Amino acid sequence: MLALLWSSVAMASDPSPALSDVLTSYRIIQDEEPATAPAAGETGAPTKTRPYLMEVNMRGRYMSVPDSILDIWYFNGSDDNGAHLERPQIRAYTVGLEFAIRNDTQMGAFYFDYFGSLIKPGYWDDVEAPGDENYLDGDWVEPTQDFGIVAFGINYYYDMRLHKVFSIVVGAGLGGAYIIGDLQQWDGVDGEPAYKVREDNPDKPPDDVYRVPTVVPILDINAGVKFHINERANIRIEGGLHDLLYVGGAVGVVF
Repeated sequence: MLALLWSSVAMASDPSPALSDVLTSYRIIQDEEPATAPAAGETGAPTKTRPYLMEVNMRGRYMSVPDSILDIWYFNGSDDNGAHLERPQIRAYTVGLEFAIRNDTQMGAFYFDYFGSLIKPGYWDDVEAPGDENYLDGDWVEPTQDFGIVAFGINYYYDMRLHKVFSIVVGAGLGGAYIIGDLQQWDGVDGEPAYKVREDNPDKPPDDVYRVPTVVPILDINAGVKFHINERANIRIEGGLHDLLYVGGAVGVVF
């Protein structure tokens, strides 16, 4: 019994080489253990959680119908040997929002637009066959102050990236529009042209209202360039058809 106790004390005071080796290996493992990895997001790099990006854009456009097209149906100031009253121009502006889902080359954009009218009051005289011209049978037309269009639709864009900060975009789409307000009409009286009747009787109420559809379809054909400020913002400059010919631009953020 005393021999066993003495052996235990001797082992405690003089550890064996095997136990010493184990302790040394443990210290080496502890020294070589890597530091705890940084939490996700600490490096500043964005973490991609879905296979697509989303984009919100604010856009504006200036729209018009060329005079060469209107000349097919209505006389202008160059008619009647230059004595005809000038015809108003069809002009409008739009402001709107887009919500888009996109990847590196394609984008689908849902849009909402408001069309504001820039059409001035004026004389509209329809074209008659050569030899039967009557330059005094036109109508005086004035849009009401609230005349405009609310539109919505969807566009598809294909994005051709030519440089990290520059790409060409082309696309098309469909939509619908709801027309608000009226186009008021004054007629001529007893051979006196409508513009003279309106001038002489400014308080006279309109004789009629032009009948236009309340809801109309919208066809979109778009082409332009996009400047990528960084991976989270861009500017698009484009032109095309939005029922009317247009030029415009959009500023967007990507997330």
